[in-house]
Amino acid sequence: MANEIETKVLDIDEAAVKEKLAALGAQKIKETVLSVDWFRPKGIKEGEDPWFLRIRTDGTGAHEVTWKPKSEIIGNVRRHKEINFSIGDREALADLFEELGLELYAHQEKKRSSFTLPSWRFDIDQYPKMPAFMEVEGMSAEHVNEAIALLGLAGNRTWAEGERTLIQKIYGLDWYEMRF
Repeated sequence: MANEIETKVLDIDEAAVKEKLAALGAQKIKETVLSVDWFRPKGIKEGEDPWFLRIRTDGTGAHEVTWKPKSEIIGNVRRHKEINFSIGDREALADLFEELGLELYAHQEKKRSSFTLPSWRFDIDQYPKMPAFMEVEGMSAEHVNEAIALLGLAGNRTWAEGERTLIQKIYGLDWYEMRF
């Protein structure tokens, strides 16, 4: 089980950030459209989720399942454990989840560009009807903030909470149904 330490940097100029990453020697690892379906126990209300479970499909048709417990917020970053694994049949797993008493409660689509520099990961995400933002993942809160400064984004707003609250609170959009 891996720990993930990350934050979201808002209000980015996507083209300028990609140019800066290239100048720093970052390796582009993926450019795709993601489709994400979220599952939880039936009857759970928003904000009461004991954990998060998703099936994510990328533009190549590869499927990945991720389970995450509630996050711990540390300053402007969050830390949580994460279990990921690849699956071959997304529909069969979704059926199994429903048979186990889980419900499909949300669906999103987003464009993602992913990059790595030694010990950092950068994901630039673009959801429908909102500006792009960048998720920065590192080894500690200080390490994440070092990457933000390196990219010249230390003055940008950051968001340590999840994407649902970002999309609802900052952009006033329906996180439960986001499609291009």
